[in-house]
Amino acid sequence: MHPLREYKCDELLNNPLLRTPPPEPEKPRPPRIRKPREFKLPPRFPLLDKEFYASWCNHQKELQMTLHRVDDSPPELFPELYLKPRRLNYYAKQLEENMNVNKDLLKRINIIQRTGGFVDCWMRPEPTDTYNKLLCKQRQRALNEIRKQNLYFYSRLLIARSEQPLTKELERMWKDTKHKLILGASLPFILFKTEKLDRDIRDPAFDKPLHVYRPKVSMEIWVQGGSKIGRVTIELFSDIVPRTCHLFLSLAKGDAKGHAYQGTRLFRIVPDLYCRGGDVLKDNGFGCYVPESFDEPLEPESLQLKHTVPGVLSMAVSSDNEVYGQFNIIFKPLPQFDGKHVVFGRIVAGPFQALERISALGLPLGTTTSDCIIRYCGWFTRNGQYKEGQPNTIKFPPRRKGGS
Repeated sequence: MHPLREYKCDELLNNPLLRTPPPEPEKPRPPRIRKPREFKLPPRFPLLDKEFYASWCNHQKELQMTLHRVDDSPPELFPELYLKPRRLNYYAKQLEENMNVNKDLLKRINIIQRTGGFVDCWMRPEPTDTYNKLLCKQRQRALNEIRKQNLYFYSRLLIARSEQPLTKELERMWKDTKHKLILGASLPFILFKTEKLDRDIRDPAFDKPLHVYRPKVSMEIWVQGGSKIGRVTIELFSDIVPRTCHLFLSLAKGDAKGHAYQGTRLFRIVPDLYCRGGDVLKDNGFGCYVPESFDEPLEPESLQLKHTVPGVLSMAVSSDNEVYGQFNIIFKPLPQFDGKHVVFGRIVAGPFQALERISALGLPLGTTTSDCIIRYCGWFTRNGQYKEGQPNTIKFPPRRKGGS
């Protein structure tokens, strides 16, 4: 640039009007005032307890403050999960065979184009008309078979449909699921009210002597169509009542005729007192089970032990002084059962609330609000290995809808 022009540019740039104005001072932000959160709560019903209403209000507040954790994005598409590999392998094999046939045809066409066609005079002897007709029929059969396979494959393609749900179906399913989630979250979560049982009671008569082996049985109890109550471990007093323990253990394993405890229910539950189950014939308390090796039902073996501890199992004795394999589980000491039923075991392991949950399913007259079933049953060997018992295969008589 010329010096004079450069001088003029410097003067122009040094002009005070072109200088950058100083930055404006930042204004302090006003303090943020948080509004108190308002929760919509229903008015308290006069008959409701204040503690229950307070817990209900806290439950509603937690529901209103809860953030959603449900991923509403559509699921990722994995074609290998929705398309069956067996079909794909079959079609891939057919496609590979067709490709090999087409390659052979192209090789032959290439040879014919390069050599100018086959020379018929090389063939000795010369083909007759009959041979040519048979050869044409063979080729026609092969072409018909290929055409038939192509039509079958085309018809399968026309009716083929992906097993992945459409977007409209996913949106409808998500709408129903969202409605169920909102409806379920708006209701109070109350399973059932349980009473605490005194589990600290001990009876020295049930302690195991030294160098004595007592078999153990495991039962997993569920609510029919509902959740799991618990898995309990039962110790059998085989050194005191061996025949009764053998009867209980044989039904826990299952006999050859299909009689077993697995699949039966606790047909009688009296809250805070006891429950009864183990009817392997009718599942309602009226069955009379007789072991295979006996012609008549067993008689009560010994009434020495008492019903003094919660969780004690006793074999029920009928009015005819006979034992049919039905057992009781008591929820508290019951001296009125002493001398009437044979105590043969006790619960030594399992959830602490198992007996309380079973007791909460009963009604005062002995019926049940929901069926309480023995879903799994097994026993432990001497070396501690668990083995699953056989399920009950006896067809039980139908019950009334409202009955227990």
